[in-house]
Amino acid sequence: MIAIIGGGPAGIALGRNLDRLGMPWTLFEARDLASTWKRAPPELTVLSPWWTNILSARSLLKHWPLRKVPARLYASHLEELARDLRGSVVENTAVTRIMTEGDGRWSLLDQEGRHLGTYDAVVIATGYFSNPKPPCPDFSHDGSRPVLHAAELRDYGSLLSLVDEPGSKGPVLVVGRRVTAGQILIALTERNIPTAISLRSATEYRRSGMVAWLREMAYYVWEELEAWRHPRLRRNSYPPMEGGRLRRLIESGRIPKFGVPRTLRDGVVQFHDGSQLPVGAVVLATGYAPAVCPFSNVVDLQPDGRFRTVGDYESMCAPGVYLLGYDNLYDHRSRYLRGIRLDARRLARLLYLRYSASALSRTGSLR
Repeated sequence: MIAIIGGGPAGIALGRNLDRLGMPWTLFEARDLASTWKRAPPELTVLSPWWTNILSARSLLKHWPLRKVPARLYASHLEELARDLRGSVVENTAVTRIMTEGDGRWSLLDQEGRHLGTYDAVVIATGYFSNPKPPCPDFSHDGSRPVLHAAELRDYGSLLSLVDEPGSKGPVLVVGRRVTAGQILIALTERNIPTAISLRSATEYRRSGMVAWLREMAYYVWEELEAWRHPRLRRNSYPPMEGGRLRRLIESGRIPKFGVPRTLRDGVVQFHDGSQLPVGAVVLATGYAPAVCPFSNVVDLQPDGRFRTVGDYESMCAPGVYLLGYDNLYDHRSRYLRGIRLDARRLARLLYLRYSASALSRTGSLR
């Protein structure tokens, strides 16, 4: 029996692949399946085309394959696939501890210390979005203005209520320089909410325009070929901010740039370079870290955000505990939807080869 912790794309994809192989499994999700995608702002879009991100080929033509769909449509995709899962799904149950039984198997405990079962293997697929990363260096504030992380945003328009009349107290300061910060800035600008951006280093932008779009679409095909020719290719996997309109707004000064924030006192942000800015609110688009804090006894997370593993997925410090959906596990796509789909297939096959015999001996049948 396999335990899966996390009911996002990685957990659902792995369950589907284990179903195909006839492996029994139980999935534990702290909230509800696909919760991150269902709670994301409606305007949030995936970073790559539909055809690269689907978890089932039968869904290919449900949307234009080259479209980057909004979060609500991808959440519907996940919910549809989850309805066909044949394993056991336990929602609203947070696994907070993984304990060895000494015979190669593992026991799971919930937040109240209750025993959730004993399993031959455990797959941690909790992702990133439940563990927002704070700004570095630290940013302290006195609560005089709303300060929230991008993970807390459910609707960009809700920021209107935080700043009262837009611009009456100052702009919304967005701290960050990658794709999430860019999406927030565009969404706020479209709502006539004044904005400013805080950057720790120089901004990088993606190319824009029709030629850039064509090159990007061709890139995903080339990436598939490259992955086939060079398996386990690992490299930087953090996308830059969108270019085009956003770049023009920043470079023209319509979205003012500031340095690293230090404090927020009496509605005014003090920056490390000595400058100041009265603000209406602060949004931290400072990224996410792997949501594995409760499992520090079975995973070895390195300072660069990657894990020490045996092979591609198995934790080096806990044989029988596996990871799925994290940065550069198999290759540079492993944290993204298009990589999770392939990694789930590989990991399911590995689990089948290692544990199908023990599953057969306990259940009398693989199905």
